Amino acid sequence: MTAYLIIDAGGTFLKSAILDPRGEVFPGSALSVESFSDGSKEEILQSFFEIFSKGLKFIGKKKMKLKGVGIAFPGPFDIEKATSLMNHKFQAIYGLDLRKYFYEATGISRDIPIKFIHDANAVLVGEIWKGNAQGFKNAAVVTLGTGLGFAVSKDGQVLCNPIGGPFYSIFKIPYKDGILEDYTAKRGFVRIYGELSGNEETDQIEVSDIAQRAGQGDEAAIQTFRKVGEILSEALHDILVELKIECLLFCGQISRSFHLLEPSLKTGLKDIERLQKISVVKSIDNAALLGALYNIGSNL
Repeated sequence: MTAYLIIDAGGTFLKSAILDPRGEVFPGSALSVESFSDGSKEEILQSFFEIFSKGLKFIGKKKMKLKGVGIAFPGPFDIEKATSLMNHKFQAIYGLDLRKYFYEATGISRDIPIKFIHDANAVLVGEIWKGNAQGFKNAAVVTLGTGLGFAVSKDGQVLCNPIGGPFYSIFKIPYKDGILEDYTAKRGFVRIYGELSGNEETDQIEVSDIAQRAGQGDEAAIQTFRKVGEILSEALHDILVELKIECLLFCGQISRSFHLLEPSLKTGLKDIERLQKISVVKSIDNAALLGALYNIGSNL
């Protein structure tokens, strides 16, 4: 059986699975390990080595044939050089040739491709191939988590900047006394909830906690999601018009609570005639994995 080792490198966890050429996950192959993205070079590389080793062990035990490795990585990241350019996480491996390291550390044959793709681009590629963006020429995906990501496609092709990252960046768009990410990523939800609830002790609160409270009728929590939906619609409106986006999707852990910000978001975007679909991705867990698999390309 032909198999592909696919990894989604996140700031908190490295997630992986073994996929077949159609994008199906082999049962029992999915796993995650702590990424130690704020740790030392040795800690970060040990996490990658562990997830590679476990994936390769699964492939060997099942007597599969490894045909490629696909890795979705946050940015900034130079796709061609396989080097992270981040200072906010994975700082200890800044500039390291990860492709070279993975070949040398794991013993994988250099005949087997190891290909990288920016994680937001990977989500959109996966959704165009197998998800909720199928059939749309111009689509966009917003990733909501510890950071704010954005990827777009034109005529079915995901657009990239010169180093392979998303063509259009939104996280640094000025907003009030900061940038858009300050108000729509995790820290934004916590900040807004703290202001609306009058609760200054929000250091240990997760967005999932705010969502749970909203489900229990907590008015401050409900209004937090409404406010973030309004902020996102305001910031995205003209961009979506300019890029002629027909399908807007959301991914990332916060998107599991998309239904709470959906009403205010859709209200703010309702006058965009081209925009036919606003939804979450088909699979929050697997969208980036599918995109990283598809990115391996002709080897499938």
